[in-house]
Amino acid sequence: MSITEWLRARAVELGASLCAAAILIAGLAVGVPFLRARIPEVFLYSFCCVSAVLVRAGLDLAVRALMLGARALQGANILISPLSRSPGEMVR
Repeated sequence: MSITEWLRARAVELGASLCAAAILIAGLAVGVPFLRARIPEVFLYSFCCVSAVLVRAGLDLAVRALMLGARALQGANILISPLSRSPGEMVR
């Protein structure tokens, strides 16, 4: 997945969560009865909806960075201790 595809996918997720949060808060502002009865939950859900997308994007970036680092180290030789049962000292 290229950078632009990744950014586009995260932008769609963020847009959807912001839209859901906006609908909830707009419903609260209009005075929808079942939302007015649960004001703290509406704000909490709106916050969690948006922050979950941001946390997922951060975790995804962290995993991608780790995988990129692992691929960079993939060409390095691994030394095996002399106590090992491997016949050679270097394994590729």
